[in-house]
Amino acid sequence: MSRCKAVPPEPVPPEPTSDDLTRTVRAALDGPVERIRPLTLRDGRRFWLKRVEKMGLFLRLQKGDPERQFRAERAGLQAMSEAGMPVPEVAMEGPGFMVLADRGPSLMTLVSDAGFSEADRLAGFRAAGKALALLHWAGLSHGRPAVRDICWDGRQATFIDLENFSRKRRGGFWQARDILVFVHSAEVQWPQDGRWVDAALEAYAAQAPEGAMDRAVRLARQLAPLGWLARLALRLKPKSRNLRAIPLTLARMRGRA
Repeated sequence: MSRCKAVPPEPVPPEPTSDDLTRTVRAALDGPVERIRPLTLRDGRRFWLKRVEKMGLFLRLQKGDPERQFRAERAGLQAMSEAGMPVPEVAMEGPGFMVLADRGPSLMTLVSDAGFSEADRLAGFRAAGKALALLHWAGLSHGRPAVRDICWDGRQATFIDLENFSRKRRGGFWQARDILVFVHSAEVQWPQDGRWVDAALEAYAAQAPEGAMDRAVRLARQLAPLGWLARLALRLKPKSRNLRAIPLTLARMRGRA
């Protein structure tokens, strides 16, 4: 009986993406220092290289300690991931840097990019409202869930930029503050158009912990004097979008009652 000739198994190609990511990150680290830098691998996957921001004394006094903020973000990513919250995967990290998987455009880009439809925008903002509700169900708060700090990949909203995250900020006040920060960031960008932020608020209200939206409305009422002060300050800085958005935010939230 003839013996079957053994057929060697087809060689398994090496994992190019892992090596490619390492090479791409090393090349980026050897280049000019940028706080945030996009990286695209040969297979089309996208990542973001984040590094400790280099700044002078004046900016340190103005913005705070960049190393502390970097550590806070790393701790926030870990805490949220452990709680099952939607945050980007940390693909690589080292002294003073980390590499995060791309999770789609931010809500701000979703609105500004003409390539996205109205249905896409509404879906992205609804997903953001749902994600905030789930975060608050977990007893956590984001700290600064601005429209530029929430991404949407066509399926799920993901939280990024967690420099203001703290495990200690777990109470209802901090969650109510999350909602006001989110609305304010939207009013800064689109003061004449509330379609998308209203979609997010409706999704949040439908799935948030009991009483969460009521707490946000009460906080808006308590901050009414801040709206008056913002109107006065606008006389000195009439072009300030941040100041102009404060009374708009408070009015929108009071309207949710």
